[in-house]
Amino acid sequence: MRSPSIHCDDKNIDKNHAHRIIRVAILAEEPLGWGSGKHFFPIILHNYTWTIHKTTYTFQVKYLFDKDIINQRLNISEFDILLVPGGGVGDGQAVMKGFTLSRKVRKWKKNISAFIKNGGGYVGICGGAAFITDLKTGDKKPRSFLERQYNKSSLGVSCISSYYKSIALPIFYLFQKNYPEKIGALAYVFSFAPGKTTDGVRIHSGGAPLDFQLCRDHPIFSDFPKDFERIRWWGGPALMLPEQPDRVVKILATYPSQRQADDPDIRIHAWKYTGGIHGLFVAFLKALQYIKKENDTLKNVFLYTFYMAGDWKLTEKIIELDYSNKPSITAEVYPNKNGGRILLCSAHPEYMVWRNGHITEMKKTNFHCIGTGLYKWEDIVLLGQNAEDELTHTWWMVRRFVAWAAKVPDNHLPPIQKETLKDYEKSILFKNVFWDGNLHNQMENI
Repeated sequence: MRSPSIHCDDKNIDKNHAHRIIRVAILAEEPLGWGSGKHFFPIILHNYTWTIHKTTYTFQVKYLFDKDIINQRLNISEFDILLVPGGGVGDGQAVMKGFTLSRKVRKWKKNISAFIKNGGGYVGICGGAAFITDLKTGDKKPRSFLERQYNKSSLGVSCISSYYKSIALPIFYLFQKNYPEKIGALAYVFSFAPGKTTDGVRIHSGGAPLDFQLCRDHPIFSDFPKDFERIRWWGGPALMLPEQPDRVVKILATYPSQRQADDPDIRIHAWKYTGGIHGLFVAFLKALQYIKKENDTLKNVFLYTFYMAGDWKLTEKIIELDYSNKPSITAEVYPNKNGGRILLCSAHPEYMVWRNGHITEMKKTNFHCIGTGLYKWEDIVLLGQNAEDELTHTWWMVRRFVAWAAKVPDNHLPPIQKETLKDYEKSILFKNVFWDGNLHNQMENI
């Protein structure tokens, strides 16, 4: 097993003072054209430095793409950690890497598995947790196309399973006429129009911030002063442990005890697509016009068709997730002498949170589609200046997840601290926080 990278980089540094570089590979491929929050992680991690007990740690970050994985760029001589974001990366890979007959897919999965088995760490956020695991559902076995792809994308290195009561792609679920609620958590992933605070500020607010129960007997949370913390959830699964795990595995956080369907602030009803083939064809033409107008890439035509297809009809059926008290963050150690660590988080600690507010359904328009929104948040409490505190609220978790997975000693984890954004960071991130009134900016943040 490779020892940690320890260097004395400056002749003026005490010889007893060590400097360790933690080399983080971020999977950056978005195979479906659907965007992600991958750009948050370099800002949170790259060149972040902390010193404790005469050791200085620094994160160094690089993007890796599918071709890099296939060409064995992901190996323990170059990287300590593979971090897989959610959205268009993790969920996109969960769909595409479920096509297990492809030789490239098998090689891609084999190379990531080998990295973990050789002692590399893995951090999966939301879809990055779902794609590495097999899938359990409320039925005896996965039934929808999406459920089967999630299940088959598993790498076979984690003992954890993802759980969705049901999940299916909006528009393309064949039985949605009678069972629109089977779309499940994806109703929270897509479909949100920008929300509004009590003072009229419009923000991108898909999903919901939830107060997760933390398990404070693990070093990541042991010195955190509260038993609960608010983290942004955006359609991720619950997690399930085996009855008799073959390794050291720990639950770090669980979903709230209250059923989502019983919480009037975040409970939503299912919509069903009523446009048929004609609606998709019209949306395809709209997408082509939109791409020409925005000078966008033609490869996004199918994604925009998906967003622009209508009409949709609101039903009386409630989206039921069945997540209450189930695990949301887990930590495990691969059972061999190399001890690769796997950290799975079904929420999004890289994204902003907010207080109060409630979800309403878009009933007052003549035409409904995913791109303009089926739901929106209203009456969100006034944000702090530039929403800086809300945006960076749980960034310390991301750093601790990565440090723990990189085998940083338990008493050397990064500090829990208040963040201050640099101007260039604000310019990059604020388009993901504040809505500028443009449809393109709205669809970029679905």
